[in-house]
Amino acid sequence: MAVVASADRAHISAQQAAMGATIFPGDSLDTEAGGDLRLVVGRGQMYLLSDSAVNMGEQTGVLEASVLRGTVGFAALTSRQFLLLTPEGTIHAASGLPVHGQVTIRGPKELVVSAFEGSLLLERNDQKLLISAGQSYDVELVSEATPPLPGQGQQGVQAAYSDRLVWKIIVVATAGVVAYILWHFYCESPWDPK
Repeated sequence: MAVVASADRAHISAQQAAMGATIFPGDSLDTEAGGDLRLVVGRGQMYLLSDSAVNMGEQTGVLEASVLRGTVGFAALTSRQFLLLTPEGTIHAASGLPVHGQVTIRGPKELVVSAFEGSLLLERNDQKLLISAGQSYDVELVSEATPPLPGQGQQGVQAAYSDRLVWKIIVVATAGVVAYILWHFYCESPWDPK
């Protein structure tokens, strides 16, 4: 279960969300344009930013949020407490330690996954993507034709399609930016001429 910590232009199953309201499995949550919703989940938090929606569920004591649209974030939650379900796969803490991350749905088969603290794991069937702290990935679900069975290609049989994930890194790591700033300050800074 979760409890509403703050709500602005937000709804719980079509009713106006209010601070202190309890969220149960089966509830749907959404925010209007410019709205936001924050929930306390155990010792952590989950939040929905402007124009976002999720359906809440629970399986074997783990709270699940099926993301429908918008941006959903979470902080200080482990995979034993919380899972995000998306069309591209399941997203959770990678190491069992508390993590702070965010997911933005960009389209029916595309999302951006960001890890701010700790590492996230995106899993879909046998594919896994580890997102380390300071990294963001643009993840897209694409269809890939499976090769036809021997002798079927010439008989006009259509090949089946299987989904696979493709991803590209958006931010390599915060360490590279910090290293450049320090190098610039110590080597080229007008405050400390060499």
